[in-house]
Amino acid sequence: MTVDRQLLYLSRSDVEAVGLSPSDIVDAVEQALREKALGRAQMPPKHWLTSGDRRFFSAMTSVLPAVGASACKWQSGSPDNQQYGLPFITGLLILNDLETGAPLAIMDSTWLTAQRTAAATAVAARCLAAKTPQVFAVIGCGVQARTNFEMLRYAFPKLSAIQAYDIVPDATRRYADEMQSRYGASVKQCRTPQAAIENADIVVTCGPITAKPDRVGELNWLKQGALVVTLDYDCYWKPEALGAADAIFTDDIPQLEHQREYGYFSGVRAIAGEVGDVLTGRVGARPRATAKIFSINMGIALEDAAVGARIYLAARTQGHGTLLPW
Repeated sequence: MTVDRQLLYLSRSDVEAVGLSPSDIVDAVEQALREKALGRAQMPPKHWLTSGDRRFFSAMTSVLPAVGASACKWQSGSPDNQQYGLPFITGLLILNDLETGAPLAIMDSTWLTAQRTAAATAVAARCLAAKTPQVFAVIGCGVQARTNFEMLRYAFPKLSAIQAYDIVPDATRRYADEMQSRYGASVKQCRTPQAAIENADIVVTCGPITAKPDRVGELNWLKQGALVVTLDYDCYWKPEALGAADAIFTDDIPQLEHQREYGYFSGVRAIAGEVGDVLTGRVGARPRATAKIFSINMGIALEDAAVGARIYLAARTQGHGTLLPW
């Protein structure tokens, strides 16, 4: 067999032009989590480096036979990126053919990361939410606040009320205007994080991941039966809040345990299971309707591989990107 010695380079505009739908992305993420739970994939914990207190670098690798690909994502994140006109997280994904090992594509991973992270929230919420949610609360009104509402609206079409908070009031206002314009959502602009979280059915915290976070979230802010999805590790919630939660789930237990080495998750005691275990029926979901549950979504490499493979195949079909020799 002769291997084609070309790879496809996809810029961010190329990736976006492919036009994967929320359905495509949620299905890909769910597939990745199922394959992990069934032991049909490989994924070590992410390789984690820091530069000062406000920037991280990470390498995320995986093998996903279900899509015939292996992937490696190298990325960096910092709340200081805004001053450079950059999103919080930037990076590249390398996709390799599983049979030959040949590189298939190198693509910008900024859009991919934003979308698959939000899709993982939707998958976790379909597994763990107590009932059809009506009120969505978000802490941090950046990219993830936007993509998470989009994916949750796909999963729960009747979700229409938002309670939003950001430390920058103008960010909250811009977010409210956009969500009202795009989705017709009713958005309450909250002056405190507690006001945003109270009475919400699903809470998503998506602030920056930093080495020395200001953890302020308290368990008694949550209504009975609420689901919290953390996208910022435990950088928002007090250790005692996590320690007193009725149940904690995650997308990857080994990765969560690995991050303890860097000072995160000191309040996490018992972990009920992984979201993939709930999907496959190996672990039950919430213990009771009134339980206050956390899903600590680390963001995993298998999700990148699953979504990246779909982007690559669609790009080849549609003619997006630039072929490069290797």
